[in-house]
Amino acid sequence: MSSTRVISVDFECRSPRRLEEALEALNEEGSQVLAGGTDLLNNIKINAVKPRRLVYVLGIPELEFISVEGGRLIVGAAALLSDIEHNRQVVSRFPALAEAINVIGGTQIRNMATLAGNLCNASPGADTPPILLVLDAEVEICWSNGGAGAQRSRLPLGGFFTGPKKTVLKQGQMVHSVSIPLPSEHSGAAFRRLARVSLDIAKINCAACIERDGDTVQRARIALGSVAPTPVRAPSIEKALESRRYSGELFQEAAELVEEDIAPIDDVRSTAEYRRQIASLLVREALQEAWRRSGGKE
Repeated sequence: MSSTRVISVDFECRSPRRLEEALEALNEEGSQVLAGGTDLLNNIKINAVKPRRLVYVLGIPELEFISVEGGRLIVGAAALLSDIEHNRQVVSRFPALAEAINVIGGTQIRNMATLAGNLCNASPGADTPPILLVLDAEVEICWSNGGAGAQRSRLPLGGFFTGPKKTVLKQGQMVHSVSIPLPSEHSGAAFRRLARVSLDIAKINCAACIERDGDTVQRARIALGSVAPTPVRAPSIEKALESRRYSGELFQEAAELVEEDIAPIDDVRSTAEYRRQIASLLVREALQEAWRRSGGKE
């Protein structure tokens, strides 16, 4: 096994100051985006990836922002996790997102890592995808338009992941930003996870979002990680809750349907059987907390 202290791969490193320069540099075969590097550099050290060129995007003003505009929270690709976690708009309007970010690594990791990087690493057990999925997040992808500025397209986060460690990104493309619609008045979201130790990748995680009309669940969204090749929604549970009157029994019965939507495996962190057993418990807890945050009475 390669030493985790030594980088044995030769590559060029670019530090552009404008987005267009970064996109042009990414066009060459073998070029990859480098942001915080908390995942990428480890992969390079173990020879899991061998880039010819790294394009460093931290410090590009067009990517370093967290803003609310057009009814959406928009997070630039170079915004650090620690800045997102403590942003007043995030804390007040998206507390479950702040909670999911807070459990990613330690303070040092969050001071370097980015939300876009966490998504692009495409780990099935990453902590931000489940909460972003239930919040109906979208990813904006950009690429060079041959010197005529950056070209962009937006897609729902659910269509971004194609497999373990794989996304729809092609050579020359990168994530520009992640956007989330502002929550409605009577809605709430929650995040839950289990891990061997606090700094470890999750054995399993989940998120829930509920939109409420009086004592009725108008709409529910549930997503889980570490239970399939990519983060997944749980449509069986969502359908069982839609337009149903709240009760603790309703959430318990709906949560037990989670096995219809997941396909966990055995790995170094847990067994498939344990993940199946614990999934319904985490989902029920997330649903109860989301209901409480929506203003619903228990």
